[in-house]
Amino acid sequence: MSSTNLSKNFFRTTMLCGVFAAALASGPAAAASEVVFSSWGGSFQDALRSAMLKPAATALKVTVKEDTTNGIQDVRAQISAGAVAWDVTEQDLPSCETLKREGKLEPIDYSIVDTPGIPEGLINSHYIGFINFTKVIAYRKDVFGDKGPSNWADFWDTKKFPGKRAMHGKVNYNLEAALMADGVPMGEVYKLLATDEGKARAWSKLAEIAPKVTVWYRGGSQSAQLLRDGEVDMIHMGHNRVESVMGSGIDVAYAFDGGTMDIDCLLVPKGAPNKANAMRLINQLLSAKSQARLAMAMPLGPVNAGAFDTGIIPKETAIKVNTHPSNYDKQLLVDPNFYIGQLGELTEKFDTLIQQ
Repeated sequence: MSSTNLSKNFFRTTMLCGVFAAALASGPAAAASEVVFSSWGGSFQDALRSAMLKPAATALKVTVKEDTTNGIQDVRAQISAGAVAWDVTEQDLPSCETLKREGKLEPIDYSIVDTPGIPEGLINSHYIGFINFTKVIAYRKDVFGDKGPSNWADFWDTKKFPGKRAMHGKVNYNLEAALMADGVPMGEVYKLLATDEGKARAWSKLAEIAPKVTVWYRGGSQSAQLLRDGEVDMIHMGHNRVESVMGSGIDVAYAFDGGTMDIDCLLVPKGAPNKANAMRLINQLLSAKSQARLAMAMPLGPVNAGAFDTGIIPKETAIKVNTHPSNYDKQLLVDPNFYIGQLGELTEKFDTLIQQ
């Protein structure tokens, strides 16, 4: 491990220990007037702060303290240490479901958290959907004009659409894309992946395109750089990143058809010190106005459909949002249950395939 990583880990450990100690030291009076929220940090959390957290603090008349999360391991560490510091944290959907199955979450109090406008499939007993993001097929118009690849069959068709391709260098989303490229309707993808025959079909189809993929990228910033600099002609990447490339003046295009939509959710760790305020904060973050403000701050999809009726999101912007009613049903909502319990095995097989 490099000295830089050691320094980062030391800082991270010190910060978390400080938060744990503060949580243990604070008294009931302090706890009653605060709530601790953790998310992914960086520009994303900056947007959350301005669009959601500050207005929520004002509305609830509480202090919203912030921390950052590196994922599921942080939640587990706090619970194992018996020093839960976070009242609400944002996590990816598979982590939410995994933590629920491990018994590490408080149930959501739906007498406090309102759900009108939120799809039923995103409302769970122990967590609830927060934001939507979609990986789409994007392409450079200086290569394809207005007739670039518009679906997965096109992306796989190297004769009709020759050029340099990039795909996400993780197994997530790729087996689903392979089946859609093989003609499987979106609604049948996970039913088929639940069978050995379906998984074999997906691996076989993925093996067709793997040797023709120029770059298996690892991060969102890399995907944007690849498209922006013309290192690839087509790519499967986050629509918010495509929008950033378009905003820099590069002529690219994408569509939501066949996109793979994923969800981040909100949860309350077991033993959270301020459960009542946690539920009140979640309710604020899911309100139509709060969701609309975030959609204007960053090109991410509100889970609350009421966001589009607030007047905050202009009509010309709304139709570009992945969760707008005109776009929602064009996309495959990723099912976390497929990956739970077999992600390690799938990842090992995927890594072997793309390294051949």
